Amino acid sequence: MKALLRRVSTRTLKEFEFETFQEGPLEGSKNAWTCCPGESFRVRGRHYLTDKVKEPSAPNAFDIVEVEIFKSTTGKVENYAMCPESAIQRARKNGDKRFMLMVAFQTMTIHLVVTWAVEPKVMDEDPIMKDLWERYLNGSEEFRTERFKVIPRIADGGFFLRRLVGEKPGLLGKRLSFRYHQTDSHLLVVCDTVTSAFASRITLACMDQASKLTIDLGFLIEATASKELPERLFGAFRMSKPDL
Repeated sequence: MKALLRRVSTRTLKEFEFETFQEGPLEGSKNAWTCCPGESFRVRGRHYLTDKVKEPSAPNAFDIVEVEIFKSTTGKVENYAMCPESAIQRARKNGDKRFMLMVAFQTMTIHLVVTWAVEPKVMDEDPIMKDLWERYLNGSEEFRTERFKVIPRIADGGFFLRRLVGEKPGLLGKRLSFRYHQTDSHLLVVCDTVTSAFASRITLACMDQASKLTIDLGFLIEATASKELPERLFGAFRMSKPDL
């Protein structure tokens, strides 16, 4: 899906300063984001619990709406989904009534926020994904935090960052503090990197090399039982050489 509002210049609204960050092509972009094919990530296969075999994911289950980067002059922003400038609120003004998932990575000043819309037709065609998503949506905060998985992939970057970030899937709840804000029409997942020394180290290193860094991030709910397999990404995006 095309960005709801193109970032054509840096601007300030109250305490938010939005960076010039637009949707661009998968290859050769600078200071841009784009959707990554879910099929380019390997996930747990149908018989993973017995054979440990991973396979390409099915296409992303959710429709990416927008990726945003902004700085806050007043510190961490807790419930950005309710701010008028957020992708969710702008989508609502444009008539989009789909349920949305927003994931916000917080530092003390910079926030990276990605928003997806849930596609009911896709969910109906994949009962395994639909059941796991509904259990995640209606589950406890402990369940959500334990199952939230990210697959990182450095597409372009130095050896140090490749080694630091790696490409191993990670359960962020083991490293980060998670908080949740939910309404009838959206779920906001807040990933607080400030609370983890390890995460802060990675974040600072990535920010320092941001103009040279292209990173892919795939997101999914971890499958731990045979009825939940195969795994499937709900979304993935590439962030190309952001200007921070």
